[in-house]
Amino acid sequence: MPASPVRARVLFALTLVVPLAVYAAGAARFLRAGVGYEMDEAIYTESAVFMLRGDGEPPFVHEPAAWIPVGGRPWPLMIIPYVGATKAYATLPLFAVFGISTQTARLAGVALAGLGLVGLSTLIAVHAGLLPAFWTGLFLAIHPSYLDLTVFDNGGTAVWMGAMGLLALALGHHLRHATRASAFGLGLAAGLAVWARANLAWLLAAAIAAALILLRRRAVPPRRILTSMGVGGLLGASPLVWYELVSWFATLRYMHGASQPLTAPLLASRLHGAAEVMVADREQRVIWGGPPNPAWQVGLGAALLVLVAVAVLVKRPPDGDRRTAARQAWRRWFALTALLLLLILATSGLNVSQHHIAAILPLAAAALAILAVELAARARTLVPMLAAVAAALAVLLVGWDLRIDRGLRATGGIRAFSSAIDDVSRELLARRLPSDRLKVLNWGIHNNLYVVSGGAVHGTELFWGATKRRTQQGRLWDDEIRDGGAFLLFAFPMGPPSIGDGAVGFEEALARYPGPRTVTVFRERSGTPYARLVEIPAAH
Repeated sequence: MPASPVRARVLFALTLVVPLAVYAAGAARFLRAGVGYEMDEAIYTESAVFMLRGDGEPPFVHEPAAWIPVGGRPWPLMIIPYVGATKAYATLPLFAVFGISTQTARLAGVALAGLGLVGLSTLIAVHAGLLPAFWTGLFLAIHPSYLDLTVFDNGGTAVWMGAMGLLALALGHHLRHATRASAFGLGLAAGLAVWARANLAWLLAAAIAAALILLRRRAVPPRRILTSMGVGGLLGASPLVWYELVSWFATLRYMHGASQPLTAPLLASRLHGAAEVMVADREQRVIWGGPPNPAWQVGLGAALLVLVAVAVLVKRPPDGDRRTAARQAWRRWFALTALLLLLILATSGLNVSQHHIAAILPLAAAALAILAVELAARARTLVPMLAAVAAALAVLLVGWDLRIDRGLRATGGIRAFSSAIDDVSRELLARRLPSDRLKVLNWGIHNNLYVVSGGAVHGTELFWGATKRRTQQGRLWDDEIRDGGAFLLFAFPMGPPSIGDGAVGFEEALARYPGPRTVTVFRERSGTPYARLVEIPAAH
């Protein structure tokens, strides 16, 4: 085989492998910090624990329409009305091979984020060049927003990135082959993405709109290709379609109930959050009690977003070089898709947090990397300046990574992310309490307990719809205490009154109760109380 094809394949492989290895190294550091497994993280993986260890009905809160009986046992379709069970199925083989643990559960998110890196880098490498693909992948691999939001995936960011990577691979394959089969594959990937997270429809809408704006009629494929895409999309989204039919369109009803008016302060807050995400997200700093972003870094993030807009507008007249023209077209498409997606996110009537806004990061990174490579190719005198800017940005990003790592290791997570959840799990595993005698009084300490205990520990949740006077079941708190049991609650307030009043009512009733009780306090690494287990013998 000639040397040039071998060299090309080696460079292509390095373009993918090096950023992936860097991301894996950073993720491994975060994984080994021993941060506790948080409730929302567990919602994505508890179904995998049940599929591996459970029988009968799932012992956690679930919607019957979100499960389907196959082979005499239930299988999950959705975990919440707008999120499919894709991560649970991705986690299942990892649990089966490596055992059920916090690190294994988070490894599924790392794998999905790795798929995002590889898929996007492959698309860029094939159509815009190896160099922009490498810089895009490396930028994301060291980016604190990409790292901490995918490793500690309580918002489904890893699911989004994995679906994006799958879409990128399918798009690249279709653009190379342009057959009905490749169109079906692209549609299938799109359908699976929407099942994985219904709001991935925002990404699809932004990408399609950007293509239509930039390419106009050239972006519209032939009817036979559209038909194949539609069939693939329907098949990929079929679990979501089935769920909607059985649940009488629960996703749409959820969206209607969760809608909120768009106000100027809310819009400003989301744009501010987008600027933060471009440098280092603020959302996951609650894990270790980290500081806010300095104002100058928020300004830097805003400047990067402005550069993304510039990447749309910069258009060089054609010079006959097809490679240059293709690179320019991809740069403008990535940039416009990022901006349109940001517009959708910023103006949405639904709740939007930084783990949603992080969806623009890979697109923006691709656009900026291609722009930088184009500038370097056109004017070699700019290379030192571009290298200096890239090095300074890398130092800033890695600096945040190191700071996050130190914070995670020093605290082991605080409050809902505290590693003390493992102490609670060990204590309750030793006691082997029946589920009706373990009475959970707070949201945030049950589903994760089920996962970290390998499905062995689960109780009865008394807080849903509870008041300061009565439990969810309508029993007075004084009567609930006289009935006895092991009451598990956080040592700090958790959630709004609709799910927090129950714990307050229990505390008030416990203060009135004259009978005996045994209290076990679980503490964070700092010594701060995390949770209490109050054991009360039944009054006769």
